[in-house]
Amino acid sequence: MATLKGVTLTLKIGPGVPAPARRSVIEALESAQTTCAIGAKSGFQLTFVFSKTSEIATDLLPGGYFDPLTRVILVATVNGLPQVLADGPIMRQDLVAAAEPGTAKLTVTGEDLSAYMDLIELTGIPYPAMPVVAQIALILAKYAVFGVVPLVIPPISSDLKIPTSGWDTHQGTDLAYVEQQAKSAGYVFSVRPGPSPGASLAYFGPPIRVGAPQPALAVDFDRASNVDGLTLSFDANNAIMPYTFLRIPVVGTEIPVPVPDIGILKPPLAARPFVPAKIRQIPNGRFGLGDVLKHVIAGRGGTDPVNGSGSINVAAYGRALEAGGLVGVRGAGRAYDGMWFVKSVSNTLSRGNWKQSFQISRDGLVSQTSTVPT
Repeated sequence: MATLKGVTLTLKIGPGVPAPARRSVIEALESAQTTCAIGAKSGFQLTFVFSKTSEIATDLLPGGYFDPLTRVILVATVNGLPQVLADGPIMRQDLVAAAEPGTAKLTVTGEDLSAYMDLIELTGIPYPAMPVVAQIALILAKYAVFGVVPLVIPPISSDLKIPTSGWDTHQGTDLAYVEQQAKSAGYVFSVRPGPSPGASLAYFGPPIRVGAPQPALAVDFDRASNVDGLTLSFDANNAIMPYTFLRIPVVGTEIPVPVPDIGILKPPLAARPFVPAKIRQIPNGRFGLGDVLKHVIAGRGGTDPVNGSGSINVAAYGRALEAGGLVGVRGAGRAYDGMWFVKSVSNTLSRGNWKQSFQISRDGLVSQTSTVPT
């Protein structure tokens, strides 16, 4: 393990249940980059410096120590509390040879544990008399050996087929099928490392934007500033109002119905939400009333017109910013101050330094609250 100004990094590598990395590997680690995104794949990239006579070059690389599909777990322990930054398989390795001794670099790039779900195509597996929630639970159960803990929220409306009239069949890989079911329900699916080392949470459900906010990002506050850079934008192209055609059985006709993004777990964060100017039809969007209510209550997601990006130094911020939660912004002016949703966080760690870049979003301008947690 390597000490990083009060932060201890733990690196584990190996098939199945990884073992602590060898001392030579830890000493060769130059930097680590990880990314955690909501509703998308997370990943990591580790860079090692070595010479042609080192253990990495003579034994580990030829022996398959860094081969693709080898599992990697990276944990940062801050004040005794572990935070899992990455957990998943290596998908690629790149070697940069150099003439100077000790300057060759090995870079391994990987993804979260959902990468294991995308390896084998299982088209044709039947799911007779099984609702969507049972199908997803059955699929995710296969990955319990990797420490994947499923959190499956049943869709608001789901059609259950009886075996005499047919049943659902699996299409594509496990990951492709689960993502398709999430999209159909207006949900998101992601596998996030943690909260404990060796475990990951597989979330299938509506976008969640509630909970205790993280300390505010402060800009232009003299010594109280904790943000290295912050850019905020208001782009109408990011806001789209989807609509569908609602079937009226009695009349035997269809009428267009908008599907607003008002998920119960996605409350508005701005006092002046932006009304989408673009209207687009949901693909194959001819639904019954239950399907329309499902999309309205779950929320369509991905329609925030106000977005921001920036970077922080963890030492200045006082803790690591986490994706998937709320965070306050202050010092950016009345229009942009207030609560935001953290869409993604990227970590860059090297000896003596830990920086984060982030992306935040919300539905409009002007804060709903006059104060934010600091």
